[in-house]
Amino acid sequence: MLKKTPLILLIGTLSAAYSLSCPATTQVSQAELLAVGCFSCHGHEGVGAKRIPKLSKLSKQDISESLYGFKSGEERSTIMERHAKAYTDKEIALLAEYFANLKNK
Repeated sequence: MLKKTPLILLIGTLSAAYSLSCPATTQVSQAELLAVGCFSCHGHEGVGAKRIPKLSKLSKQDISESLYGFKSGEERSTIMERHAKAYTDKEIALLAEYFANLKNK
C-alpha cells in the first residue's frame, strides 16, 4: 500500500491542477433551456418580427396570462396553443420571468 501512495498523490495532484486550469462551465438555467423553443419565432432577445409579439416589452404577468390563455384555449393561436398546452405551471412561470427580465438587461 505504501508503494501506491506516491502514485495516488501524483494522480490526485494532477487531477486538481487540471480542474483548476479548465475554464468554468457555463450554467444554463431551466428557463433558458425552455426559452430556446421560443427563439425561432420571438427571437433571442424576445423581439418578434411583424405580427409576432415582442415578449421583451411585456410584463411577467402579461406573459403568464397569455400562456395560460393559450393553454386553456381562451386565447387562440395555432402554434402557441400547442406550445402552451405542453408547459407545466412551473415552466410557464419560468418563461414569463425569463422574457420579462430581458427588458432589464
